[in-house]
Amino acid sequence: MSASGRCAQPRQMPAPGPAPARRAGDAPSAALYAPMNTPQASPHRERGLDLVKWLALLSMVLDHLRFLIPGHALLGWGFVPGRLAFPLFCLALAANLARSRPGACGRSEQRHIGALLLFAVLSEPAHDLMLGNAAKFNILISLALGWGVAWSAHALQRGPLLLSALLLAGAVWLNTLLTYGLLGVLLPTLCLLALQRGGAWLALATLTALLANLTPRLGAALLAGQPRDWLIAATCLAALPLGFWLRRTPLPERLRVPAVGRWAYYFYPLHMLAIAAAAWLLRAP
Repeated sequence: MSASGRCAQPRQMPAPGPAPARRAGDAPSAALYAPMNTPQASPHRERGLDLVKWLALLSMVLDHLRFLIPGHALLGWGFVPGRLAFPLFCLALAANLARSRPGACGRSEQRHIGALLLFAVLSEPAHDLMLGNAAKFNILISLALGWGVAWSAHALQRGPLLLSALLLAGAVWLNTLLTYGLLGVLLPTLCLLALQRGGAWLALATLTALLANLTPRLGAALLAGQPRDWLIAATCLAALPLGFWLRRTPLPERLRVPAVGRWAYYFYPLHMLAIAAAAWLLRAP
């Protein structure tokens, strides 16, 4: 009997034989139309997201090459594309979080935050050697704090929200030591909200990416109308829209995008050590 009290009609079994071929106009399965922030939506690796990661790595390296010869005119221009790196890393972090169940703290999440914290500590000496000072922590510390705040916002539970408040309080306390400061810690959460809700959240995340880069020197140069600094500001504003476009634009099936896996964590301190060593050799008499 059915819930309404009437007898349920027997299910009709399909006729034997091969299943009919799908016509070109037939709609694909509903799983293909699942939101991109659900685990079901991404059973395979996202090539667009790997493109975002590759662009973040490339722009980071271009930025860091200026430490080979400080003050070099050509290498100094690497700072401009380097403004893409941090917002794109935040977008990649948020995209991985968006595919997980809210509040989940399984092996994947533990492995992710564990790698961020471990390599944040391991990378600090290489970071200081490359920059020649210890005025700021390396970028992985900002990303680790940002991951914790974004994970808590994704969970929307009392315990995680309390953790988020503690992390934000720590970010306020360490603001001058964190690369990109408190705004950099908030950026992954804004990227997550932009992925889930779009609209004004993407605009807010884009503005935050600019404000996180807006040092007093850059602000003064913008007011003075310096073309290079206006290009820097434009790059900051273009980073997240470019990342969203790369992630969502269909790619040709024949285009192979190498995966950016855990090796990128090792690459971060190693490339800074290599740059520091090369800079020392170039300075040697």
